[in-house]
Amino acid sequence: MSSRSNLKLKDYLSDDGKLDLSILNLKSVPNINDILALRKVKSIDLSNNQIESLPACIHTLDLSRNHLTTLPDNFGQLKSLKQLDLYNNRIVDLPISFCELAKLEYLDLKDNPLDASLQIQAGKCLNKKECRTCAQKVIQYFEIRKEEFEKEQATKLKKKQANDKAKAKKREKQVEKEREEKRLKRIENAQKRALERDEREKETNKNEKNNENFENKKSNKNQNEQEEEEEGFISQAIDGILNGLLLSLMTFFTWHLYHSRHQPLNFYDFYKHV
Repeated sequence: MSSRSNLKLKDYLSDDGKLDLSILNLKSVPNINDILALRKVKSIDLSNNQIESLPACIHTLDLSRNHLTTLPDNFGQLKSLKQLDLYNNRIVDLPISFCELAKLEYLDLKDNPLDASLQIQAGKCLNKKECRTCAQKVIQYFEIRKEEFEKEQATKLKKKQANDKAKAKKREKQVEKEREEKRLKRIENAQKRALERDEREKETNKNEKNNENFENKKSNKNQNEQEEEEEGFISQAIDGILNGLLLSLMTFFTWHLYHSRHQPLNFYDFYKHV
């Protein structure tokens, strides 16, 4: 028989409010809503089944002779639970929330492979008195473990926050470093561009100056050539004038010479003489 989804719960409910679901080979607890719908349920007997997990619920629970290895982490939400029988299961440890079962009066943990420290608190559970003592000590034990757990969690949280803060600070420093590197790189690039611009301007000015010098030299050369031409023309003109004057003087003096000698003018001799 499996979980018996078609199980009629009211057939197993006694007049005193006990829901006896023992020895049914159940592998899971019936739907809690179906159980609550019966309204008269005060205790549930789930002993001698094959239950491997539990819903978080109820007052009196008999889970003896099953295959449970653990209880739900929220098992402590069963605030009204007074009696819990976990006899002959495979439980090693209980959840931290077990300390929240403030109304638990009876706990049977015998014939379970309990952790050594938990086994010391649980005792032998051979009778009701030992089971009541077991309930008290186990709850106190888990209260201490809860405090230790919370301290450990607080320490871990504090350490995590410190690590996160250190990582955030490291990331911030890294970001600041990268930002500074980018800023310096921009300055370096700007300086490099300014230097290149200055070099280009110098080269441009040099070329312009060379062109200007070339033009000046060319202009001076043209001017010199023009001046030389003008000087040559003037020289030629002066030479022509001087030659003309000289010729006129020679003609005059020759004519005067012939005239003073009272010789007839022979133009051929005159020209030859001149």
